Amino acid sequence: MNGGGPMDREDHGVDAAAVVRALVEARFRGDVTTTTALCAPDIVLRIEGSHEARGREGVAHLMEFNREVATNVRVEIHRVMASGDTVAMSRTMFLTINGQAVELSAGAFFTLRDGLVREWSDYLDMSEVARALGH
Repeated sequence: MNGGGPMDREDHGVDAAAVVRALVEARFRGDVTTTTALCAPDIVLRIEGSHEARGREGVAHLMEFNREVATNVRVEIHRVMASGDTVAMSRTMFLTINGQAVELSAGAFFTLRDGLVREWSDYLDMSEVARALGH
């Protein structure tokens, strides 16, 4: 990474790792405007085994739902690795649901197109969230 913003260019184009880092940070601080601006209009966000959101509007709706059920949300990004337009990330999310502190570790893959995230697939164990929601 060259230390600039997510749209700074390197020799091969957009810094995919920086775009993904900016997207994830915005998403978990609840910044819908920045999050959706970093998504392709036809983004597909999959939380494997749980949910799928399509398009910028779908991502915004998912963020609204999360805001309704979770508080004290923060994310810790551990690793970001990029190869061309494909990015892998490991992270931990910390949140409170119904008064219960929840810690979720996740692996994720992202695919960019024209400098925007086109696909986002999260892999995590949602059983802790289900328990906190009373399911």
